[in-house]
Amino acid sequence: MTTKLPKKICQLIDDKNIAHFATLNQDGSPHVSPVWIDRDGDVILVNTTSTRIKYKNVKNDKRVSLSITDYRNSYTWAFIMGEVIEITDIDADAHIDKMSQKYLDIPKFSGKNPMEPRKIIKIIPLIAKHN
Repeated sequence: MTTKLPKKICQLIDDKNIAHFATLNQDGSPHVSPVWIDRDGDVILVNTTSTRIKYKNVKNDKRVSLSITDYRNSYTWAFIMGEVIEITDIDADAHIDKMSQKYLDIPKFSGKNPMEPRKIIKIIPLIAKHN
């Protein structure tokens, strides 16, 4: 059952806060990586490439978690447990440019590599908590 994201968590996602994205390796062990984060309503968006471990992990197991800490106050945080509902390459290049603008104030992401196709991982929140 999808959870509506509280306003405070939406604000954390909409700001320049880095999230820590936890996925499960094939052996069940956790893998955590820092990511830029975005949302489309209550759907959380993570942009990655098809060569990254997180991408390979979510193709195998849709269960994920994210933690977000406010960069201005590390005691303001949110935790989201969710499920991947879609992985797409549609508009993924434009989306990484949007994230570059948000996080770096640079309109075009300079790290694009045509050998590493961009993907958007779409996540629905199942549990969302904040302090």
